[in-house]
Amino acid sequence: MKDIIVMGCDGYIGHALTLRLLEQGYRVIGIDDFQRRDHVEGLGSFSAVEIDESYKRHDIFNKIGDFKFYELSIDEVACLHFLEKYSPIAIVNLAQQPSGPFSHKSQQHAEFTTTNNLIGTLNVLYYMREKAPKSQLIQIGSMGEYDHSAGTTIPEGLFDLEMEGRSAHNAIFPRRPGSFYHASKVASTYYMEAACRWWDLSVTDIMQGVVYGNWTPEIEKYNCPTRLDSDECFGTVVNRFIIQAIINEPMTIYGKGLQKRGYLSVHDSVECLMLAIKHPPQIGEYRTWNQLDKTLSVVEIAGEVARIFMDKFGIDAVMEYIDPPRIEKTDDFYYNVVTDKLKLLGFDPKRTIADEVEYIARKLWPHRKDLFPLSNVVKPKITWK
Repeated sequence: MKDIIVMGCDGYIGHALTLRLLEQGYRVIGIDDFQRRDHVEGLGSFSAVEIDESYKRHDIFNKIGDFKFYELSIDEVACLHFLEKYSPIAIVNLAQQPSGPFSHKSQQHAEFTTTNNLIGTLNVLYYMREKAPKSQLIQIGSMGEYDHSAGTTIPEGLFDLEMEGRSAHNAIFPRRPGSFYHASKVASTYYMEAACRWWDLSVTDIMQGVVYGNWTPEIEKYNCPTRLDSDECFGTVVNRFIIQAIINEPMTIYGKGLQKRGYLSVHDSVECLMLAIKHPPQIGEYRTWNQLDKTLSVVEIAGEVARIFMDKFGIDAVMEYIDPPRIEKTDDFYYNVVTDKLKLLGFDPKRTIADEVEYIARKLWPHRKDLFPLSNVVKPKITWK
């Protein structure tokens, strides 16, 4: 039986990945400290899709396959000692504070984000060097590490640079983070690339687009959903728009809504992670994948959500254009992302925004009155200024 360590197994993507791995016969060593639950509650919010308490989830996991759980934070040194007993083929690091707005809430939130994400990454790299040098680290980065308005094609991590008649090979594509959170991911990228050069570690660093949705075959089969947040910190834009439409709140669009990003469903995110597990890099190799399905503007997403609500439910979901709380380019700009590596491995996206809008709306509509308190958290209050 092959061991996989999933750090952040109680999170949005981590929960869905754990179900998939157990279903496919892997032994999963899960790590989490449940801070995502605490952070969402601290915002006065809650998951729109009701999720099980952790012990109930673990009971389901153990009925599916071999699951071991440890309540730990990966920025604690103790994490290194407990891992000594396992020889995983892969370590999937999803145990990171994932929100730009959360990292801008206060100095303390920025400090927590930096400590959690960077020290956590360093702990994993040192563990690998000492105890699991042939394992693979799979880490979720963010497309927000890149300069979205650079005006050039964004390659997959490494590229050849020419300047003043000279060239450099395998340079890391320039970064320009969009938040303190994204800055922590940029630093993690440099940590991991350096560790591969120094220690012959193997890393797949995934620059992931914005993830949405709540469906995977395993979630449906075991009736064990992953969380679905809609607050300004943890509610990714598609999920937030869906909930706003359900509770009769306008979909809040920042600026002109022409800012472009890459998107993919949680089902397809898990598919990509499985491809990374099944197709590891070479020893000493640092590789980057750009992981997304489609590139869309925010106003295009709002239009798609509105169309589905009208066509399927006869509901007029309205849009509201507001002053941008973030410092970002909100006008139209060139945004061309290379996504060749996953396609070569057979990545074939299965779920669309339309699929997830209809699925979530049908699931939540009978309980929409329970969601009305979310009207207090869906509009942005945190600013970059």
